[in-house]
Amino acid sequence: MSDEGTLLADVDRALAGSAPLPRSNGALVFEEPWQGRALGIAVVSLERAGVPWAEFSRKLGDAVARHGYDPDEPAATAYYASWLEALEETLRAAGVDVPVSRDSRPSDAR
Repeated sequence: MSDEGTLLADVDRALAGSAPLPRSNGALVFEEPWQGRALGIAVVSLERAGVPWAEFSRKLGDAVARHGYDPDEPAATAYYASWLEALEETLRAAGVDVPVSRDSRPSDAR
């Protein structure tokens, strides 16, 4: 991570191989406000914890695979639920105190 902070382009490059950010016509897709917040929280949290994006990307790919495919669930919702699961797991592994949650999605996303 750079001294000037993480740019969205850095995140895009790091995630491109395993779990690219959802896009439509080149624009990021957020179906609910919490999804955009989850992206921002991850960028800041991982940078402050000194966690490389490659490490998070691996955990995100694993979380997406565990989540599986549900045709009734919007793709961005499934992706960002996996995103939060991977973020919690990555931060815990880095020694950050993260509260245990029953569900990766915030209550306003249900």
